[in-house]
Amino acid sequence: MSVQAAAQDKNVTCIAASVPSDENAYAELAFCLPPQVSVEPEQSAVANYTSGREVRTSILLNGSRVVVHLLYPCQAPQSMLDAAAMKSLLDAYDSAMASAVYSNETLAVGGMPGYGGMVGDQIFVAYQPTNQTPALVQLDGNMNEENMVAFLQYLRITLKEGTSPLTAGYCPDTTATTTTTTPAAPAQVDTQTAAANALADSQIGTQTTPAETREATFESKKEKMASDIEAAKEKLALAKEKMRGY
Repeated sequence: MSVQAAAQDKNVTCIAASVPSDENAYAELAFCLPPQVSVEPEQSAVANYTSGREVRTSILLNGSRVVVHLLYPCQAPQSMLDAAAMKSLLDAYDSAMASAVYSNETLAVGGMPGYGGMVGDQIFVAYQPTNQTPALVQLDGNMNEENMVAFLQYLRITLKEGTSPLTAGYCPDTTATTTTTTPAAPAQVDTQTAAANALADSQIGTQTTPAETREATFESKKEKMASDIEAAKEKLALAKEKMRGY
């Protein structure tokens, strides 16, 4: 179900905002949540990291923090990243990500394939709103599961064309450069793309798909995401248990 379609659903409330601000926006962030969830915007900013720049924004959902990082690497990916390439990109962004515990399953973020797990006491999901601009979403590990699933299920990040925080001279060659990154194996890319398209179709809904089928697909994906999040939590707990006494 798209954000636009979800906006007609009385069971969720949808919100859209420019990031970092209307005057200097690089993207629009849209998501939907159960109506009882309070949403408090926090800070939005552009920040540097070793191999690029990021546009960062944070919000509180019933007091639980969500931080969205839009990553603009100097060497931008030109294709869909596989799990290993995404992990390498995240490690280059933040060395703390090297200790992340990853889920073995591909997650669905707004109908697009992503990779996630836990790092510290946070759950994270990384995916690519566009090939060149990956996004890292970090959520408090104690966030209500229903709210977390809804946020990730409906999340849409729309990049503003022709904008970038990579100003001339920031990257080593004075411009934002690109490189060929390791794509997923062809069969995997095709499978992920097909899965993402199938999910998007089922979410948006077509005249040839019965409402019951769309609802069943949505519930199935929702349950799958909740299961993956729970598995990530269990994995982290096991890792902490093994580390005791060292």
